Amino acid sequence: MVDPASIAIGAAIGGATGAFTKEVWNLGKNWLHSFFKDHRPKAIEKAEQNSLDFLAQLATRVKALEEQGEQQKKVIEDSLNQPDFSILLQKAILSSAQTEDKGKHEILARLVADRLAQDTESLLVLCSKQAVDVIPMLNNRQMKILAFLAAIFYIRPRLFPPPNIPNHSTVLNIWCLQWLEKTLAIYQDLVVHRLDYLHLESLSCIKWDPILSRDLAKILKFESETPKFKFDVKAFLETPLGSKIKQLWNAGLKSALATTVGQVIGVYTSDYLLGAETSFEKFGAP
Repeated sequence: MVDPASIAIGAAIGGATGAFTKEVWNLGKNWLHSFFKDHRPKAIEKAEQNSLDFLAQLATRVKALEEQGEQQKKVIEDSLNQPDFSILLQKAILSSAQTEDKGKHEILARLVADRLAQDTESLLVLCSKQAVDVIPMLNNRQMKILAFLAAIFYIRPRLFPPPNIPNHSTVLNIWCLQWLEKTLAIYQDLVVHRLDYLHLESLSCIKWDPILSRDLAKILKFESETPKFKFDVKAFLETPLGSKIKQLWNAGLKSALATTVGQVIGVYTSDYLLGAETSFEKFGAP
């Protein structure tokens, strides 16, 4: 019997995604009942509620993929026949069942939906397999630490210099300053404990060596050859926000480096917090 909740989600979405959603929930309920078979009925009920929230978010994302054209529609329709995708989906459903956190549900949904648009051997897909297992083992602060590292090392404007502003060094400096303030402001109150580093390292999300340190000013650089431009990073680090970011960095994050799995979780968490969509087009490129 098809669950009424999945019927409601499927009917609201319609098309290939609607059929996909109904079948996912039929499979998902079996996976959940098998995983939680020795648990109390209320625990199973709560697990189902959590997974349904994840499923609603996944359906929205898959619908957006379906609207990209007939080829994506065929990928969606065939996805549950692919063992690699089916295992990822199963892991994501079981992970979502263990938490009420809507942010984690959204991140898990994006991991699964993005898998539909990726080659099976891409680095993003390989990292996603591990990421869906790790996310339930992280608290929000630890996910925010990974987001901070992603913002420092990986996340950058998709186009630089931006095509819609004058190519003048003063204007570009102001633009870079505003971009950094928008991207990093959410971390000014972040508190990191030594055990956070140890826990993240135990889950293969970071490499942490307190003996090593990295120069923040050299990492937060914006450069271009056309026009010739180099961002004045020191000016940013002297602002109130920049000073807080530098203090946070020097307190221990200068010795941390995210692994590929940590980068994926970090970028997805940053995007969730900022309402953004960072491209993974160059992820894993030489």
